[in-house]
Amino acid sequence: MHVRERVVLVLFAGVSILMVLLLGTPLGGQGALSPRNFCPLVGAIIGGALVLICTNRTSHQGEDEETWLKNERLAWNLIGLGLVAWAIGEAFWRYYRALGLNPFPSLADFGYSCYPPLVFAGLILLPSAQSTQKRRFLVLDSLISVGALLSIAWFLLLGSLAQTPSESIIAKLLGLYYPMTDAILLSCTLFLLLRGSNQSSARRLSLLVAGIGLFILTVSDFNFNIQSALGTYVEGTWTDLGWPLGIMTLGLSSYVRCFWPMKVRQKLDAGSRQLQFGAAQTIPYVLLVALFVMLVFNVLSHDPTQESIRVVLVVATMMVLAMVLARQILTMRENARLAQEQRKMIQKTEQTNQQIAEQNASLEAGITHLKDIQTRLANGDVRARAYIANGELWPLANGLNIMADRMMRSDRNQRDAQTLIRAISELTQALERMKNGSPLVIPVSCLQIPELHRLLLVLGLKTEAETTHFASPPQAGIPPLNTLPTTPSPFGSHRKSSMSSGKLGPASNS
Repeated sequence: MHVRERVVLVLFAGVSILMVLLLGTPLGGQGALSPRNFCPLVGAIIGGALVLICTNRTSHQGEDEETWLKNERLAWNLIGLGLVAWAIGEAFWRYYRALGLNPFPSLADFGYSCYPPLVFAGLILLPSAQSTQKRRFLVLDSLISVGALLSIAWFLLLGSLAQTPSESIIAKLLGLYYPMTDAILLSCTLFLLLRGSNQSSARRLSLLVAGIGLFILTVSDFNFNIQSALGTYVEGTWTDLGWPLGIMTLGLSSYVRCFWPMKVRQKLDAGSRQLQFGAAQTIPYVLLVALFVMLVFNVLSHDPTQESIRVVLVVATMMVLAMVLARQILTMRENARLAQEQRKMIQKTEQTNQQIAEQNASLEAGITHLKDIQTRLANGDVRARAYIANGELWPLANGLNIMADRMMRSDRNQRDAQTLIRAISELTQALERMKNGSPLVIPVSCLQIPELHRLLLVLGLKTEAETTHFASPPQAGIPPLNTLPTTPSPFGSHRKSSMSSGKLGPASNS
């Protein structure tokens, strides 16, 4: 663990121990301005500042930090603003208590009441709920759980507390608003944890720490509401310890998200890849069954208090049932959509497999064709060509065709060279016979080579008329080679120097 993590954890533990000493012992003194009474405000300031600083801190190169996903910074900023709103409400509470006024209900509740919607919006925007459809299920599950839990709490305790005539309407509404929103936040975090098994360990652990902080806050708010309704709440005691500890734990969750060590993250990721939760889909139905059980007990009860809360309990049960039905309808639509996507995926897979099969057949046919061309070329058929115009085998076919063209040119050049050698050999023999007194007869093989016509003309062995006569028409079956490249004869310079002196040199009989 880095020094930074150790320092933060030591400071967190030190502040927590100090608050425990202040609120659990007489060290803080008595009175409205006692240091122990400011522990919730200090904890709220620490928690909100820690969230905003960690979220908006600029990361440096080489730091061991998890990548921020879409809307994740906005989500944590909303959570930090919710904690700041709670701190503002706590500051108003301290102000009214310093003046000796009753702070409930007051302007302090404006800050307190802004805290739940900001934190709830931040939880909804966290990347554990990746799609709009998943966010709808998350919101519905949270509302169903909250409705069921509050209905059960209404049956067990809140209903009887709401019947007390000493509280004003606003106080009663706020007394129900705070535990209801706490339950929403706690259930939302729980469902995020249950549905977010595919997230990184840093995000899961930060959600777990946030859930612990929200649980502490929920217990503290319930305890405060119960003691306020009974008139037994005493400020500056150990019962106030849950607020600063809960909010500081929320601040610590953002620090875990940003700076949890990479080595620990890798170990947790490796150990939790196969960890998946299946309870997220069953919790709403279990709570609905429990709510129906409470409703049955309420209906069968003849207690006046139970009869007075029956209307609210029945309405809450119907609302929870309606949300469960809405969730079931969304589930059916989601299943139908997934089935349709699965069918499309199967069709696409079949088309892809068919295309792959066609490509494989085409490749096999092309490979067979190329093997045949290669065999023909190896057997000396230089006119063989591969007829493949595109595809994966086109470069190989093009290379074979280029090689065949070169082989054809080489074969033609070889035939032309043999023709030239035969013509020169026959001309040499004719010149030798002329030297021995026989008349000069131009060989037929020399008529196919225009260069030899010019050589005989320069040597004076032919005239222009004879050249034209012999050159046109050529013999049948022997194609004219006027298009052949002009290649100087290896014997040209020697023959020309010999004939320029007016006599023929001795012919070689090689």
